[in-house]
Amino acid sequence: MTLTSSLNREAACGQHWDALVIGAGPAGAVAARQLAQQKLRTLLVERKTFPRYKVCGCCLNQRAINALQQIGLGQLLESAGAVPINQFRMQYQGRKTAVALPGGLAISREVFDTRLVESAIDAGAEFLQDTTAIVVGSSEKRSSRTVELNYQGHFAGSVSAKIVLAADGLGHPSLQNCSGFDMQVASDSRIGVGAAFAVKNHTSYPPGMIHMAIHRSGYVGLVRVEGENLNLAAAIDRAFIKQCAGPAAAVLQILRESGSPVLPEMTESSFKGTLPVTRKTLRPVGDRLFVLGDAAGYLEPFTGEGMANAITEGMAVAQLVPEGIRHWDSALEQKWLNAHYALTDGRLFWCRWLARLLRSPTAVGWGLRLFHLFPGMARPIVARLNH
Repeated sequence: MTLTSSLNREAACGQHWDALVIGAGPAGAVAARQLAQQKLRTLLVERKTFPRYKVCGCCLNQRAINALQQIGLGQLLESAGAVPINQFRMQYQGRKTAVALPGGLAISREVFDTRLVESAIDAGAEFLQDTTAIVVGSSEKRSSRTVELNYQGHFAGSVSAKIVLAADGLGHPSLQNCSGFDMQVASDSRIGVGAAFAVKNHTSYPPGMIHMAIHRSGYVGLVRVEGENLNLAAAIDRAFIKQCAGPAAAVLQILRESGSPVLPEMTESSFKGTLPVTRKTLRPVGDRLFVLGDAAGYLEPFTGEGMANAITEGMAVAQLVPEGIRHWDSALEQKWLNAHYALTDGRLFWCRWLARLLRSPTAVGWGLRLFHLFPGMARPIVARLNH
């Protein structure tokens, strides 16, 4: 599924935009769509060429699905072939247990992100891919921000926008020249590792389940997405990756020690990694600039919490942009800080709790025993993750 830019760099630089959105993941694409629907001149810039692979669990929980339905994108998932998921299976040292999920869907980021960008273009947003955007540190004009565009490492021109949205993922590289957006990275933060491969044998990892292989040094999640594809996403200790001499070997070791099947396709796949994942931007807002999605902060997700956070933040920021265009002040910045906390930071208690639990072999062992004997114990946790 290919996607082309709707304009070229020269045309982008020749216009003054109401909003410039950097990063075409779920947060950025949803924000661009919602802004365009308000008749705001919106430019969505992406540094990769679509379709592009992302290290991600590819799961949408019920909260994410409800949010998409709220903005009229409920049919997008069905038409894209998203796979229903209703169970979360955990496996550790040969012991396994399964917990029911209150509904969810699995869809590859290549397909999902492309469909979201298409919906933004259909709403009237312009899309420019294969272009790196860097926000200029300061601007003489208090009524706008300047963003430099680069192509293949070379300067391609400058764009002016009344509001900039940085939704460009871990480390928010678009803000490298801007002060005030320092990130706090957890000292024990794990590395994200992912791969995707076509697997025709459905018996080992059947559709409808999130499969999690747990190890003292990390975990590996696997889920069937559209077609014959199996998506793998892991969070692994940096020291263990080094000990195993690479992310691929670390993933396979975790699968073997948990008792999970290792498929032939896994040994032949190319694995990709991320920056340390557990991090947050201390203040995700600045002069005429909002930070959202993974660029604002990231914590290890388990059943699609990250995607839900991104979608709902994209919806919320689009409601504040018109006010910011008219008049930017500290009160508006506080509104975004409050919204970001309510939508993301304040909802991550159970993610933090589970992330700590999974680092303790003893706790994991007892937890699996209890969930197996008393399945009802897991229901309130699952409900909180999906609400």
